[in-house]
Amino acid sequence: MLRRISISVILLFFGNIYLHANGDAWKKIIVEKQGTVEFYWYPNNVVVENSLDIIDGVEHDLARAFIVYLNNKYEIDIDLKWIETNSFGEVLETVKNGSGGTFGSSSISITSERKNYVNFTPPYLADVAVLITNSELPIALTENELKNVLQGKTAISISNTTLVESLESLRKDLAVGFDIEFVRNSGNIIDRIANRQNSFGYIDIANFLVAIDNNASIRRQFFYPVKLEGLAMIFPQGSDWVEPVNDYFASQQFEIDKHEIIQKYLGANATEIIERISKSAEIGPFEEIILSNREKESQYEQLLQASQRDQKSERLTIILISIIIVVLVILFLLYTLYRIKSQNTDRLLHQQKLVEDTNDQLRALNEEKNNLIQVLAHDLRSPLSNILNGSQIIEANENLSEQGSTLLGFILQSSKKMSSLIEKILDVDAIETGRHNLNIEKIPVEGVVEQVLKDNHNRAEGKSITIDKNLKNGLYISADKIYTSQILDNLISNAIKYSKENSTVMISTSSIGKMTRISVADQGPGLSEEDKKKIFRKYQRLSAKPTKGEESIGLGLSIVKLFTERMGGSVSYDTKLGEGTTFHIDLQA
Repeated sequence: MLRRISISVILLFFGNIYLHANGDAWKKIIVEKQGTVEFYWYPNNVVVENSLDIIDGVEHDLARAFIVYLNNKYEIDIDLKWIETNSFGEVLETVKNGSGGTFGSSSISITSERKNYVNFTPPYLADVAVLITNSELPIALTENELKNVLQGKTAISISNTTLVESLESLRKDLAVGFDIEFVRNSGNIIDRIANRQNSFGYIDIANFLVAIDNNASIRRQFFYPVKLEGLAMIFPQGSDWVEPVNDYFASQQFEIDKHEIIQKYLGANATEIIERISKSAEIGPFEEIILSNREKESQYEQLLQASQRDQKSERLTIILISIIIVVLVILFLLYTLYRIKSQNTDRLLHQQKLVEDTNDQLRALNEEKNNLIQVLAHDLRSPLSNILNGSQIIEANENLSEQGSTLLGFILQSSKKMSSLIEKILDVDAIETGRHNLNIEKIPVEGVVEQVLKDNHNRAEGKSITIDKNLKNGLYISADKIYTSQILDNLISNAIKYSKENSTVMISTSSIGKMTRISVADQGPGLSEEDKKKIFRKYQRLSAKPTKGEESIGLGLSIVKLFTERMGGSVSYDTKLGEGTTFHIDLQA
């Protein structure tokens, strides 16, 4: 059977007269193998695909997916019609008085009052509204401050919606006076607030996240978020479409469609936040970190600009102290991130051994963890760079007191250390997620080895370690030059780090069939049986310790394995406890 879905947008100009809605009954469609379903909506533009409101796009695609599912499963041919109404209230009233396959979608919140006269599908998206203001208005730290911020301002909202109901509740709870101005859609709310200084309003979390990505001139107030049961589509009470609706919304296909559609319109990071919020009673600490990160970045930039303009010693000291506080907060976040990553990794490995049936759940947890690392590491890098650059400008242009110089030195040292840590984390994440493109080419082995030895010369000399080499002439590898350099640098720096003073490190090359082998041997403590079990895992601490107090975060050998295998090679090692270890890298010649 040829299946099709035709999307037609019908403009209606019936004034205040509600539409007569009668999509075909489900039983009729099943018997005749074809029929029509009507979706009533209150749009932002004439064409639903061009709507300013992100939720319009989500509902449009989800409705299409619903009809495709029914057509495929029941071998029927349903014609889907989109019918525009003149107001949000008209959508509710039309569906209320409709019959059969009549549906409504317009960012409709599930409420107890509405359940009295329409049926709701299960929710497809978390229904969370946040209070936003123009970026020129200050962030309130207490409810009393929020009352002062909003007093006499203009609220922007959409009539007959839970957004305006939330404003009325806010006005009552805070005993604050303000006017309410109504606009057509959520996109208009954001535009009006961004362009009018003394304005504010509630907006759904999805459109807020998109506005943040587009650098809209708005900011979120931390008080009075509103979380309802969810956003859903509606259909008439008494309709025989309950069975097919429940069939689709309870199916695995719905979960797949919902995730893909929301990610299409909102992006992976926003989708993760919304999915996390939908499972919780309120916005939690991790969601607050992600939501606030862009606002914090703007605040950091303003702080650095202020420090460059202000030449007074007292003002400069205050700014330096503020920067130190920011650095300490970032250090705390990185430490927490490290602990979370280590604990989750151990938990995943343990659960995988105990229950094989939980593999899907464990992979989802690991993906969530990696997304959090990517979001935090990427977003922390920009403010950290601003801190480092601003501190260097201060160091070059300001005559600081002894105390100020000491504080500034601490800032520079901590910033550089954190920057290096973030780059390591991002390198591993880029390889694991396949976002780093390989550039495979024929490379002379000897040139790469000599450069890495030169880079590590001072490190070896500082411990009186001799680096011997036995390099076979004319050997080539088919590899990425940058990856290869990082692999060798990790192996040689590890050999130096774990070798005693006045010992020897040997690097050699050889040809094994169609492979070229590069070997790095040290005279360190060797690997215990316990070390061998976790040697290539990330963030693992082995029993051996650096011989001169050098630092290690446990990423070096995991990077070696990832990079080598990405280039089609392999890693192996020979070790003897108390005598040393030799690592072998085999790559295509």
